[in-house]
Amino acid sequence: MKKSFLQKLKTGLCLMLLAGALAGCASSDARAQYDDACEALEAGEYETAMEGFSAVAESGTLTGRAYRGLGLAQLFAGEEADACISFERSLLYADGENDAFLRDVTLYLAHARTLHGETDKAIELYTELLNKEQDAGVFFLRGRLLLQEDREDEAGADFDRAAVLADDYELFVNIFQVYEDAGKSADGAAYLEKALELLPADEDNYYERGLVQYYLQNYQEAKDILIEGVRENREDVDSIFLLGRVYLAMDDVPDARAVYTEHLENETLTAYAYNGLALCDMAEEDYEAALENIEAGLDKDADGDAKKGLLFNRIVVLEYLEKWDEAREQAAEYAALYPTDEQGLRENAFLESR
Repeated sequence: MKKSFLQKLKTGLCLMLLAGALAGCASSDARAQYDDACEALEAGEYETAMEGFSAVAESGTLTGRAYRGLGLAQLFAGEEADACISFERSLLYADGENDAFLRDVTLYLAHARTLHGETDKAIELYTELLNKEQDAGVFFLRGRLLLQEDREDEAGADFDRAAVLADDYELFVNIFQVYEDAGKSADGAAYLEKALELLPADEDNYYERGLVQYYLQNYQEAKDILIEGVRENREDVDSIFLLGRVYLAMDDVPDARAVYTEHLENETLTAYAYNGLALCDMAEEDYEAALENIEAGLDKDADGDAKKGLLFNRIVVLEYLEKWDEAREQAAEYAALYPTDEQGLRENAFLESR
């Protein structure tokens, strides 16, 4: 599935961490330990990664990078306060590192500050970065926080600056989603119109155009575009899954179900198809059937976005079934697996309060 801006940021930073493993002067033992910690981080073995990065940092070699890795492991493990300390130490020991490294650590420190509830400090960090370089992504991130703080005029100014600098439709979609999350979809719709200007119809961008039309609630246009895209590429999981969502938005559950059922036998798409069928069941308020489809999808060794979608929808279905203890347990596990997923964190907080 296509990644959001924040997901791409996370992936890019982790890859840069690994690519930088051989940089700097360090003993072969420290370098090997650092590499092992990086591999543990990528594998989601956060405790192992923390131990490895801590040992490297204490050895006095690759110190700035080791604290950066430690901060990442702590952040992904949901230990935001400790992550803030580690990222600050990474910057403190960053002598000799290039500007890209400093920028990345600062971005993660700002994200950790946000998750720790220190929004003002995160905004300050984004401002520091923007004072050095005008960047569309950073304007977006700061605007996102400003909107959450009800500083709408300042947020709008940042989004407008981001729009001027952007050359990718996805940033405009992300701006719309931020407004949508704030209950202000109408304010974000103008950015979707700008996104369409970057998506000429003579190129192979069916999913992208379909997604924008879907958010604009132009469902017939989205449907036509996505059908064409699926005809062109029967393996296009993004277009297939979105086409089903478009049918559901049009209250056409039978056609949505037909789209997902058609792809059940495709091993690449099976987990996504079961998740789509669960959405159809939920639209028909058949939550027991939805739970069965979710479990069937998880039994297919779902991973990545497919697994994440199934796990989240399982929480929602359990809530509808009023199985609060199970929902609470699943939400806690979800938050541990995806500690930077704000939707999951909100569900976990909601269930903890019940």
